[in-house]
Amino acid sequence: MNLNQLDLNLLLIFDALMQTRSVTLAGERVGLSQSAASNSLQRLRDAFGDPLFVRTPAGMQPSALALEMEAEIRAALGALRAVVERDRHFDPATSRRTFRMLMSDIAQLAHLPAFVASLRREAPDVNVINVALPLRDAKVAMASGDLDVATGFLPDLGADFHRQSLFNEHWVAVVSQHHPTIGDTLTREHYLAAAHVSYRPSVSIHASLDALLEAQCSGLGIRRRVMLAVPFVSGLAQIVALSDLVLTGPHGPASSMAELAAVRIVPLPFELPAIDLNIQWHECLHRDPGNQWFRQRFAAHYCAEQLP
Repeated sequence: MNLNQLDLNLLLIFDALMQTRSVTLAGERVGLSQSAASNSLQRLRDAFGDPLFVRTPAGMQPSALALEMEAEIRAALGALRAVVERDRHFDPATSRRTFRMLMSDIAQLAHLPAFVASLRREAPDVNVINVALPLRDAKVAMASGDLDVATGFLPDLGADFHRQSLFNEHWVAVVSQHHPTIGDTLTREHYLAAAHVSYRPSVSIHASLDALLEAQCSGLGIRRRVMLAVPFVSGLAQIVALSDLVLTGPHGPASSMAELAAVRIVPLPFELPAIDLNIQWHECLHRDPGNQWFRQRFAAHYCAEQLP
């Protein structure tokens, strides 16, 4: 198909359909009536010679071709939006912009309250949405301009992403204050013999953190016996407090847990590489004044929290 023969507005409908799986909702997202959105879908089908979206009881399900094109079309639209829609000047005191960020539930508990309080003073009409996405989907969302930043214990997201380190964190063990065999110190033998609990969320940037821990332990010949794996942080501190399980995690979140339940932090009996807590954003928003202000504001806020 020749690009000159395609109405590029149809790609907006394509992207909206991929996100909503509904002709009606896709139309609302791009400002079209239901009938106009249906007509646009038919034009898309004719242009690509493919059904693209098939009606099912669960909504409009994308075809194999639609799934194949999704990431590249969304990235292209994101780059175009960044050029056309970005503000050349950004005034936080008057802006009504909505910023979208990816932050884990643990980080939300520890850092978002004070950050939001400072934003309310400096940018009273700015809105913030914290989303929960797997890293793969977050990369696509950032490439399309739908997600401003991601922050946490993130691996390097790739050549098209910019990265700023915020803080180097170290691993610790968390045990009950009444643990039957572990006192103020933890030997390698006790660690290997203990039953462990692992925090493995399915939709969170922390999903990769446990995999990192496993890889680092494996490199030292250490194999944990994970008796319990949980997808939610809720109740995790209480689980450790009421059992003999050992949790291995970053010192910051461990300190937050110690404020919630009868648990204590114990140094690990072996050395693990430090964890880089960082913020990352895509090239398409790198020069956007609003995105620059938001990520710099967050980085400054976080670094200020680390001062004694």
